[in-house]
Amino acid sequence: MTNRSLSRRGLLAGASLGLVGAGLGLTGCAETPTGGQPATGAGGSAARPPAYVPFTGVKADLPGTAEGVSPAFLSYPSPPLAREGFPLPATEPFTALLQGAPAATAPDRNDAYRVLRDQAGNSMNALTVISSQYLDKFQVTMASNDIPDFVQIMKVPQYPTMLEKYFTDLSDVLGGDGVKKYPALANIPTETWKIPTVNGRLWGFAQPRPPAGRILSTRGDLLTARGLDASPAPANGAEFVELLKALTDRGKNQFALGGDPTDWLLPGVLEMMEAPNGWALQDGTFVSQLASEQMVEALNECGKIIRAGYQHPNSFSDPGQNGVWWTAGTTSMLFQAFTGWGTYARSQPSWQVGHVTLPKWNGGGTAPLHKSVAGYDAFVSIRKQASDQRLDELLRIVDLIASPFGTQQFLDVNYGAPGFTYDMVDGNPQFTKDGSTNVVKGWPYAGGNSQAVLFTPGQDELTRAQHAYLSEQLPNGVADASQGLYSETEVTKGATQAKAAKDVQRAVLLGEQPISAWQDFVKKWSAEVGDRIAGEFADAAAQ
Repeated sequence: MTNRSLSRRGLLAGASLGLVGAGLGLTGCAETPTGGQPATGAGGSAARPPAYVPFTGVKADLPGTAEGVSPAFLSYPSPPLAREGFPLPATEPFTALLQGAPAATAPDRNDAYRVLRDQAGNSMNALTVISSQYLDKFQVTMASNDIPDFVQIMKVPQYPTMLEKYFTDLSDVLGGDGVKKYPALANIPTETWKIPTVNGRLWGFAQPRPPAGRILSTRGDLLTARGLDASPAPANGAEFVELLKALTDRGKNQFALGGDPTDWLLPGVLEMMEAPNGWALQDGTFVSQLASEQMVEALNECGKIIRAGYQHPNSFSDPGQNGVWWTAGTTSMLFQAFTGWGTYARSQPSWQVGHVTLPKWNGGGTAPLHKSVAGYDAFVSIRKQASDQRLDELLRIVDLIASPFGTQQFLDVNYGAPGFTYDMVDGNPQFTKDGSTNVVKGWPYAGGNSQAVLFTPGQDELTRAQHAYLSEQLPNGVADASQGLYSETEVTKGATQAKAAKDVQRAVLLGEQPISAWQDFVKKWSAEVGDRIAGEFADAAAQ
């Protein structure tokens, strides 16, 4: 495959919060928001990233790191710290379109929403739509020109042009020290700001998360019952396959893995084979994982695993049962996002949830982690506003949503109303029986801090294990070189091509097509779209 080169281009390298009683005030800033400024967008110069001023009101039991390791806490401060300037003064209502399932109790009868409204000085009117249906609603909303004040953004054709036309370029408002006017936003890590940065300009806020990619979780109870370590560490690909074999007993309907193999098993093996993480920049050239030598090898090896019966036989036909098989003990390992580790460990402590340390396929140490972006990639933008004052009001709302761990406002945003959605148990917040279904939906995607820390009260061993895992994996992790770059071809033709790629991969894995079918597909893909996507990434990076 021929990719567009950057070798002749100059490739751009890719305050403490105010606390009542803590003697700390809000850090001032000489820069004034300018909501009516002309959008610079793709044609402008690269913006300065917002300054990173980590919150120092509480000390982490296990500190975070510049590589993206989340700070870990074993308890919540008692009493919680109250931020200065809150509740916010009352302002005119605003609207929002966000992802999220509706709360079990309607917002007008929901105490968690009342608590947030009281803190915000605003009615916090938001339409939330589940993620699988959100793209359709987003496209209809944008076509209507009746655009809410806050919108969670999806990639659609002419994506940068859409941002420039309808949304506020925040580069000169929050870039550099400008963000210090909004201290909770200054607490968002620098890597997370790359998510809403499009072609060098800043267009919104993402929910920070560790860039930890996928993890292979284990049902430790099932592994130890077979005489295995709850968190095994195979030395190479052969030992990994032996582990899969040891956890499979087809006569008892027990399998090592479930889930669509093209979504989970294949990416895991590619990681072990040190394939590109989506796109790699090699000698100034953008190179796709699809066209890599490792993809051919991974398809061959994963095909052997599937045909040996180590994967649930309905993994292709009914992948939605993946969680059901895992819960029932039909499968004993689960590829999932890192954040799922804590979710299952908290809800099912008897499972002794562990993880597999993935090796390099040919041995020689741990496989470099394929890092994800450092947050939720559907970021939230602010529609262009009529005045600087109105933009400032909206930015202060986001600053409330981003309130850091340890503050009362963090509890208000993420836990809701005491006695309704949570109780303080031994000094720590604990959801009531139906509490998690009634907390405020959608808003935490606008910079919310809950996923940026490790905190599982009463399970100190889990918290320490997660921190140790991130500390070991992230320093040597591999990022996708296309992060923050835009390709119109990828957006307009990417979904169709991704489906075609998956269809060929599935046929090869099932033995219905030879590996040459994949190689033929890659040649066609490269000629029709792959080279063009690589070239557009190169142009965006050079600009």
